Amino acid sequence: MENKKISIVDQTIRDAHQSLWGNRMPTDMMTSIAPIMDQVGYRAIGVTGARAGVIGSRDLKESDMFHRMRALSQLIKKTPIRGSFQPWSAFGFDVEPLAVIELYVRQTFAAGVKQFWVCDYQNMIDRTTYLVKMAKDLGAEIIMAILYSASPVHTDELFAKKTAIIANMGVDAIHIEDASGVLTPERAKTLLPVIMKEAKGIRVELHGHCYVGLAPQYYVEGMQAGIRTFHTAVSPLANDSSLPSTEGTIRNARALGLEVDIDEDALKAESEHFRKEATARGMRIGVPVEFNLENFQHQLPGGMLGTMRNQLTDIKQEHRFPEILEEIKLIRKEFGYPVMATPYSQIVGAQALFNVTSGGRYKIVSDETIMYLAGIIGTIDGPVDQNVKDKILSMPKAKKFLNWKPADITIDDLRKLAPGLTDDQLLTRISDPDKEFKDKLRTLYGR
Repeated sequence: MENKKISIVDQTIRDAHQSLWGNRMPTDMMTSIAPIMDQVGYRAIGVTGARAGVIGSRDLKESDMFHRMRALSQLIKKTPIRGSFQPWSAFGFDVEPLAVIELYVRQTFAAGVKQFWVCDYQNMIDRTTYLVKMAKDLGAEIIMAILYSASPVHTDELFAKKTAIIANMGVDAIHIEDASGVLTPERAKTLLPVIMKEAKGIRVELHGHCYVGLAPQYYVEGMQAGIRTFHTAVSPLANDSSLPSTEGTIRNARALGLEVDIDEDALKAESEHFRKEATARGMRIGVPVEFNLENFQHQLPGGMLGTMRNQLTDIKQEHRFPEILEEIKLIRKEFGYPVMATPYSQIVGAQALFNVTSGGRYKIVSDETIMYLAGIIGTIDGPVDQNVKDKILSMPKAKKFLNWKPADITIDDLRKLAPGLTDDQLLTRISDPDKEFKDKLRTLYGR
């Protein structure tokens, strides 16, 4: 018998405010509505991860990064809370020792997060397999992400291969994420059935962004393909650079004859809460956007577009923004079409900024660009321009990266850096170190 029941993963206090507000939603805005959110009937409620924890403790003046998770887990009793981790790094855009990521996962689990979504797109299979097993041994549920990208490299065959690898890791679900909002309904018709087939019965979830307004449409394609779990946000924090609205997704599902078992009153109360709070605090409310073909060419996430405009304004170069978008298109091709999501979108975007504003292409090269081309941040899916690679890896500053490997250290080694701190405090200090502690980390990491 066909399963006609749709479930929802609520991203309002995770990806929605990350996309619309740059992770600036304070914890009190979440905790004041959390018990109501628990009543809606979501499959899970997403919470922001380590990098947002840095913003919370540094910019919002909240306590250690686990404060939010502990507070929410005490208020949300029925619905699983879903966090995240990445196999290359817990906090920055560098490749960190496994011990740092493992300690972060353990402390997050202890704070009440019982589900984790994990990015696969760095192609670090050994590290990912180790971390997935470690988290599963704790008792966590693991949802592995496949990041969608539009390019000559990202064929159905590549996504089938990635899905098969993930399915063999013993994960609980596979999460298809369109971080740049460039999946189309037409492309979804071929892509989604391929992933569903290779998942071999593992639950498949769909997570899309509305940068070009197409995500609600391909959510319908997902429903018709048999996907039954969708990531959404309540309407005040939906659309724009965020996800499709919960209300609209439910409406479309029911129009297809599918069932959605939620508490309508609780959902309305959650939506009204965030609309009221956003208005009172001067935070923008998401609205549908017009179709923009240029997004398919540069595929830069919306949050980065805003950040880059601000950076250019700071150096009085805002008029060069169109040049940088053109440069991003070229670099992405030269770099083998990396998925434009963290850390790749930051690497490509920063390098484009340098290429345009420094007086020459690759005149200034970031350490992260070198690490990417040296294969330190995982296997590259597409063919790299060999001339560009040779030019960059022959630079004097590249020598220290060519034979680099992450430090083989333990959690106890980390604890020796700051005797007397709790593990939560230690991770908070690692996440945003002062100069003295940064020097200690460099020594321990062997850099």
